Amino acid sequence: MCLAIPARVINISKHTAIIESLGVEKEVDITLLPDLKKDDYVIVHAGFAIQVIDKEEALVTQGYWKEWLDEEGNQ
Repeated sequence: MCLAIPARVINISKHTAIIESLGVEKEVDITLLPDLKKDDYVIVHAGFAIQVIDKEEALVTQGYWKEWLDEEGNQ
């Protein structure tokens, strides 16, 4: 099973982008999303940005992940 955390695009360079989610930055391949723009939110799988998602949906999902991570850290 794969889990995806939404990430915000903070920089684009040709076929790669730097994304940020929950304070972690990572470089991903964006060849599957040729119209991607800075500040878009994406879902990433296996190092590829595979889908652009709505900002509000992304922030809600990130909130759920933050809650879960906080609970796991307190156990």
